[in-house]
Amino acid sequence: MKAARTLLSALGASVLLALSLPAAAVQSQLNANLQVNTTVFYPVSGAVVHAPDLNLLDDPRSAQLQSLDGSAALGGGNAHAHFEGRMGLLRAAVDASFPYCCDALGHRVVQGYSDATVQGRFYDSIAVTGAGLAPGTPVSYTVNFSITGALSNPSFESGGFLSAYGLAEVRLRDMKSFAEVSKRWDASRDTPGLFSLRLDTFVGRTVSISGMLAVGASVSDAARLGRTAWADFGHSAGYQLLPSVAGLNTTGASGYDFAAAPVPEPASWALLGMGLLGLGVARRRCRRAAD
Repeated sequence: MKAARTLLSALGASVLLALSLPAAAVQSQLNANLQVNTTVFYPVSGAVVHAPDLNLLDDPRSAQLQSLDGSAALGGGNAHAHFEGRMGLLRAAVDASFPYCCDALGHRVVQGYSDATVQGRFYDSIAVTGAGLAPGTPVSYTVNFSITGALSNPSFESGGFLSAYGLAEVRLRDMKSFAEVSKRWDASRDTPGLFSLRLDTFVGRTVSISGMLAVGASVSDAARLGRTAWADFGHSAGYQLLPSVAGLNTTGASGYDFAAAPVPEPASWALLGMGLLGLGVARRRCRRAAD
């Protein structure tokens, strides 16, 4: 629980820093970090932690869909996390549940918490060339950023005993002038949708595009408003790049063409469905236990 609150605070305060550009030698990167944890303090003491990660640097596999899963279970608590992503597409879903502390007489029977977090990011660099244009010709790129997802309700309980969050971002930068446009999205205040940003640049330069999706859920034995929290962003944060002049390059160093519409690959839906099926089973078990 403490780890989840710390991560949420850090993301809320400095999500722009989370998208800081890689070292100059790195032209493309795809990474993801999952953290699932169930800790019990009473009547026994123990913890189950699973923290798989992915980090592809200048690797052509970053243009292909990658996936990670994590789960933890102990003392009636459960946590699950699922990630899928590639250049231009990030998806994640998490689920956490934990029994109530006390019986009908107010006697403590269990103490602990479960939490799950996912943070996925990509970065790519694109040479501004093509369309028969001479170096120095002014052009522009428009990045279309689409985000859909939902949080459990309520998504937060006073004291942090139950919480769920979803954050996303896009950034487009001219690597010579460092002029940039960016959009930060927070599920707690923003509605899903499509957002467009335009960056002016010149032929002969390089632009970078980066995206981030972070989700989390946490429940402790002290939560009173619910026994399960979840954040489902399995329907994606998608990123598309369109040039002002037809024929201008939109393919990054990774080999991925960002002009492609960010639509899910058919095979990916099957993978995502398997992950969300596990989350659904956990929710139903938790509801039955609460009843």
